[in-house]
Amino acid sequence: MKQKNRKNNKASIFSIGNVLLLIAILIYPAYFVAWEYPQRRDVWGVLDRAQISAESEDMYDLVDYAITTLENRNGLISGRLQTEGNCALIFQTPDNSLDMQYTAMKNIRTRLERTNGFDKSSMEYQAAIDDIRGTIRELPYLDCYIWHWEAR
Repeated sequence: MKQKNRKNNKASIFSIGNVLLLIAILIYPAYFVAWEYPQRRDVWGVLDRAQISAESEDMYDLVDYAITTLENRNGLISGRLQTEGNCALIFQTPDNSLDMQYTAMKNIRTRLERTNGFDKSSMEYQAAIDDIRGTIRELPYLDCYIWHWEAR
């Protein structure tokens, strides 16, 4: 009789452990999707808004915010910064290089700093803003939030 009770106790402890594990597996993704993901995600939407901004100052603020957000963002699984490495495991090319994309975004910010000093009615200002808009439009939107490998 004692042996049967011990088996039942072990089975109930095992069942409770499985239920707790199942709850944890279901709760964390729900928390992540509802709370964490939307707060960490807004890099490319900000760049889209920067691209259609009318003034270079607004563009600068949005690009600076996108860069700051990218600098403060770590990969979900790897925990690495989203400003280095690649989004590909095997075929690591400049197209999926986070280093190159981060450098391009910093260059855009530097160009916008210089553009802020131009006369807004000048042809030079308009040409610079159009060129920057085209550069932002051509940036590949890399999102390695989950899959992220370090370049080797």
